[in-house]
Amino acid sequence: MIWTVLAIFAFLSLGSSKETLELSEEIKEIIQHVHNECVGKTGVAEEDITNCENGIFKEDKKLKCYMFCLMEEANLVEDDGSVDYDMVISIIPEQYQDRAKNMIYSCNHLDTPDKDKCQRAFDVHKCSYDKDPDFYFLF
Repeated sequence: MIWTVLAIFAFLSLGSSKETLELSEEIKEIIQHVHNECVGKTGVAEEDITNCENGIFKEDKKLKCYMFCLMEEANLVEDDGSVDYDMVISIIPEQYQDRAKNMIYSCNHLDTPDKDKCQRAFDVHKCSYDKDPDFYFLF
């Protein structure tokens, strides 16, 4: 379950204007572990991850696969490589669900089987930022 909860942090920030989330030390450690695991697997540059929060989505295979890795590590990926968006929405606190639904469901049409799984994750992340930049962040 804790891995599932982490996935929401890959998609959204629970507040406006990029507020800093108040997270327990346990959650921070898990997020750092998942981040480190996915950086290690993909070799993505930290700068490329940070730039996404400012709307700079570098066309880079490592970054794209990092985005997919986060969802995979959070157990939110179906057998066909698509993200289970209903599961993502179901774990978001109720007070944020409408905003998250609007952002995520406006973009999940980009997760199509004609693209590789990393490109699909990247397209949905980039679209999510475009739909609601204050609500999106990538750890």
